[in-house]
Formats: sequence, structure tokens, C-alpha cells
Amino acid sequence: MISVVIPLYNKAQHIVGTLESVFAQTVLPQEIIVVDDGSTDGGSDLVEPYVRSHGVRLIRQANAGVSAARNRGLREAVGEYVAFLDADDQWLPCHIEVLARLIAIYPEASLFSTAHVIEREGVRYRPRSTYSDGWFGLVDDFFRRYARGLSLINSITACAKREDILNVGAFPVGVRRGEDIICWVNMALKYKVAHAEVVTAVYCQDAVNRTDRLREIEAPGSLMHIAKLLKGRDIDDGQRKGLGMLFDRIAFFTAAGFKLNGDNVGMEAIRGLAWNAGRYWVGLAISALMFVPKGFLRAVRKVRHPRVTVRSWMIPWSFL
Repeated sequence: MISVVIPLYNKAQHIVGTLESVFAQTVLPQEIIVVDDGSTDGGSDLVEPYVRSHGVRLIRQANAGVSAARNRGLREAVGEYVAFLDADDQWLPCHIEVLARLIAIYPEASLFSTAHVIEREGVRYRPRSTYSDGWFGLVDDFFRRYARGLSLINSITACAKREDILNVGAFPVGVRRGEDIICWVNMALKYKVAHAEVVTAVYCQDAVNRTDRLREIEAPGSLMHIAKLLKGRDIDDGQRKGLGMLFDRIAFFTAAGFKLNGDNVGMEAIRGLAWNAGRYWVGLAISALMFVPKGFLRAVRKVRHPRVTVRSWMIPWSFL
């Protein structure tokens, strides 16, 4: 029932490892779709052998951005559900198996997610979560839960019911940063979300062409979207409170990342958006960030994402 969509843009160094991680799944997906979004580094040529040997569907299009690539894959997919994986990250062998189990237990949900680890300079770190290891179930308060660790879902752990993700507009085209967050927020406003706090994916932070290294002149699209929702009248008080918390967390940690990259313009843009959205406390916190030494922020990041060993994030097979 599960199709896999992998957007590819100039990730020739990583795409083979990414595909191999999909072929190593204990439960194979119905299909694998790679959407080459106008790559110029020969990445799609490395996919060609898998088209012949493994039946991978390779779709080529002119460069239009990661949202357009994911949306193209969604439209082309035949599976009832679609799991997403970026071309420079990897799944552990249990990923599809865990997702399939979640779908079987919670068919009323439309969005599903698992946990992940971050790989940086050969070391793996586990983002903090609102749930304990091995927990699985329907997410009771998505925006609050997502805000607490910002690790509940991302573009390598998410799986969505194809019909429903298309119904909310899928991934917004033209958004430079946080397009996936906009999609998850829109889905959570309308549909139920199921989650398994089981590590099934590896986010490779050292990969080439990471967007988190780009300089910005405006606030991330995800923050602008949430700010618009907060000003509107289409959400209830509980959603507004949770979305406000989510805005604050994304704003602060994104601003901290900009600080580490020396992107003061980006920090100013986030601070200005926070003030305009009435999120004054986070605006003040970002102002204070401007005077914090980068070395201190690097040390805090290590505490925020504790280092892990293999045994500490192996899948609890009792879940299956």
C-alpha cells in the first residue's frame, strides 16, 4: 500500500546509499519513485541501473524546487499511502514495517510518523521527544507535542494517506524553508496523526547542499504560515495555543541556527515576524541571542541533542 517518493537535486554523492536503504527494508514498499528536479551533477544517471534492476520509477523534470518534486511524485504514485525520503538521508531496515504496523492499528489516521537520529561528523544524536521510547498511538495534541521537541515528524519519517495530503494542497511550491512543516500543520488541522517513538531513520546533517546553510532575507515560510493561522479565525483556542507554542520553538531554534551561520539578516527577519505576530517573548529571546557567543550555542546544541549508541535506539521488537 505504500509508495516511496524521493526528490533528487544534486545529491549524486548520497542517492545510491539512500536507495540501498530502501531496498534493505524488511517490508518492501509497493513502488519507489525518484523525481529528478533538474539535477546537474549526474545523480539521475546513478539511479538508472536501479530502474532496470529494481523497477525504480525515475521521473525527470526541470528544476522547480523540492515541493514541486514531492508533489509530482505524489501525483504519480499508485499506493494508497506515500512515505517520503530525502535523497541524502537513509532509513533503517524497519522503517516501512513500522509504518505499515501504524497504518494497520490506526486506519482512522491520515498522517503517520516515526523517530529519527541525526548524524553529524560521524556521531549520531537523538532529538528529544515528547514521548518515551517505544510509545505508539494517536497524537493527542499535535501542535503541543510537535513543539516540545520539534522531532515528532519530518520529511524522512512522514507517511501520509495520498488522497488526504493532496486534499490539503500537499507541499507549497515556492517556499524556501519549512515547506514540509506547512504540509504537516495543514494535515494535522484536518486529520488524525499517529506516531511511533521508534527510531527508523537517519538524518545526515553533513550532506551536501543542505538548505540550513543558506543565508535568508526573510523568515522561513513555515513561520509565516503559522503566523497567518494565528491571526485568523479558522482555528479553535486549543489549536491556537499549540500553534503559538510551535511558532515560538521554531522561531527561537531557527534564529539560533542563523546565529551560528552568521546570518544576522535572517535573525532580524524572524524577530520582526515574531513582533508582528504578537509573540513578544520569543522576540525578546531572539534579541538576546544576538549577544550570545557562538561557542556557547554549539555547546547547548550538543546538550539539546544527546549523543546515542546503537543499543539506545534499536527498535523494540515488541512493537511489531
